[in-house]
Amino acid sequence: MDLKEQDIVFIIGKVQPKIAASLSQTSINNKDDLEQDLKEMIIRKIKEGKIDNNVPGFFEYLNIIKKEEQE
Repeated sequence: MDLKEQDIVFIIGKVQPKIAASLSQTSINNKDDLEQDLKEMIIRKIKEGKIDNNVPGFFEYLNIIKKEEQE
């Protein structure tokens, strides 16, 4: 996947609230290192193309679950 730096910064900005929430559960001594590790892993996955662009929305997901239950 060929993304520009600004695209990666945008994606990291979108997941920053989740990262911050996750970091609230760890000690102050480890927060900076853990944040850096999380961002690095996200960037690696993005560059490896291991992101599914076809993630269903909430209602689409509910329909998938309903269909699976009926089978």
